[in-house]
Amino acid sequence: MDEIEGAIRESNQEFIERELRPFLRIPSFTHNHEGIKRAKNFILEYIEEIASEIIKYPPQINPLMIAKIQGTGEKGLIIYTMYDTQPINNEKDWVSAPFGAEILTLPELNSLGKCVVARGAYNSKTPLLAFLNIVKILKHHEVLPLTLYIIFDGEEELGSPTLLDLLEKNQLSFTHCSGAYYPAAKQSLNKKAVLKLGYKGILSLSFNLDTLNNITHSSFKPMIPNAASELLSLLKIIYDDGQFHLKCLNQSLKISEVDLAMIKNIINGISLEKFKKKVGINTLLERDFEQAFIKYLYQPTFNISTFKAGYLGTGIQNIVPNTATCNLDIRLPPNFSIEEVYDEIFQKVKKFKSSHPFHVEMIKNSGYEGSRTDMESPLVKSLIKSFEIMGYSTEIWPFSAAAAPLSVIKKKLGKDFLVGGLGIGGHAHGPNEFIQLESILPMRMSYYYFLMEYSNHLKME
Repeated sequence: MDEIEGAIRESNQEFIERELRPFLRIPSFTHNHEGIKRAKNFILEYIEEIASEIIKYPPQINPLMIAKIQGTGEKGLIIYTMYDTQPINNEKDWVSAPFGAEILTLPELNSLGKCVVARGAYNSKTPLLAFLNIVKILKHHEVLPLTLYIIFDGEEELGSPTLLDLLEKNQLSFTHCSGAYYPAAKQSLNKKAVLKLGYKGILSLSFNLDTLNNITHSSFKPMIPNAASELLSLLKIIYDDGQFHLKCLNQSLKISEVDLAMIKNIINGISLEKFKKKVGINTLLERDFEQAFIKYLYQPTFNISTFKAGYLGTGIQNIVPNTATCNLDIRLPPNFSIEEVYDEIFQKVKKFKSSHPFHVEMIKNSGYEGSRTDMESPLVKSLIKSFEIMGYSTEIWPFSAAAAPLSVIKKKLGKDFLVGGLGIGGHAHGPNEFIQLESILPMRMSYYYFLMEYSNHLKME
């Protein structure tokens, strides 16, 4: 065991108790500005001794920061991290306080043993701090092999508007960097390292509909429009009965033989019941899990996350809603154009508005396309090698069904990006988000080996 490995092992308990749990106790959900401020200050204090430069950009909502940490080599690497989290919807569904960072055993996942339970434990404050901790150790021993440009995004859960705007306007330049890496906890329940070669794209939209009437008694319904019904009619023009009504998405699924082989391998290694428990699913639309999984990855998705109309208080009030709002997201596999989808929806909404005597507003919250990285990329080879060194096999996915703004880095800057690392966690946007306690040490160790292996690959180029 070398000196660095020893330092990582010996400091693990102290890292969890004195650094990680205090960080997870900060309620840094995206719209909690006080919590965001505390998380930002925590990060700045944490890196002040190792950062040679910290740039703060004017935010659209929450601060975006980029820290330069000088390494011993000439090559550079972009590191993407996020310090904002999802909000808490139903605190009563949590086994402990969502920002308590308690260590306990989850009843539905007792085979994992002790876990740290907190919003952000899995997505993605534990990986963020674990990676920074490893960087501090390497800097202390003067062996950080790469110069790192670490992006701290406080708006990821809102689509990263500040980061995307800076990239679109070519205000970010990473000329000395050969790629981008997003430290994450990506291990299955059977302890295989999971490596996803890319991410889907996403288009997030909001709709507001106002009939221009006052709130009216429901007896007048035969005479006036119902905002909830009208908004549903508009949405059905876009998507209905499981089908998109958009020409740009009327394509049959095309899956390569290589991807199909990956999917077969993934399915064969999954216990359906364990999978459902880990991600918090009870009911599937498809009885055939393989078909459900293929659709999960490759089928464009239409999801209404919020729909509000009418009386929302307690009890019953018989009225005709005069306003209705909804938020929705459309996720697309790589190689689909977000702009084409948006433009076609825009035209449908425009036509709908022209034939209805009320106000309709469509708002584009965020949008970026998906992308994937080639298996021959030094990023991929280095991450797989780091897992092998630690004795873990790797399960490779074509891409993730989630979305990440790193795809814009590839599009705008021409840099490959990859997400990965050890660590077992789950329930990212739901109650009882967790990270398995005993997987935190392998997580930290995997970041160390990755940085060393990636540096070695670059030297050979």
